Amino acid sequence: MHVADPRQVPANVFLYTLHPVRTAMLTEGPTPEEQALAGQHWAYSTQLLAAGTIIFAGRTLTRDADSFASVVIRAESEDAARAVMEDDPAVRGGVFRARLFPYQPMLMGAWPPEAATASPPGAGAGAL
Repeated sequence: MHVADPRQVPANVFLYTLHPVRTAMLTEGPTPEEQALAGQHWAYSTQLLAAGTIIFAGRTLTRDADSFASVVIRAESEDAARAVMEDDPAVRGGVFRARLFPYQPMLMGAWPPEAATASPPGAGAGAL
């Protein structure tokens, strides 16, 4: 468990949100171009995770206009964080619109085992 001191604001942690530009992508399915860009987005994101840039990322399970994903990253500056966000192939390709925020993690607990649906590449079963 971790409880942050609100007086110690990190200068290198950012959160960005990703919102689908076309909600029908979630309800009716992606176009071939959206599907390709989503695959590139996933590859880009897993590279950021392996490099230690991504701290945490996830998405809502809703399939409507309120659906979004959030990505918490480490970056040297807001400009560097913006570059990470804007370099996402699905952002560049117009599948997602993105917003960046300075971020302060406040309360963190252990990852719940029921949330672990996959192991990282190269890890043994049950590892996260």
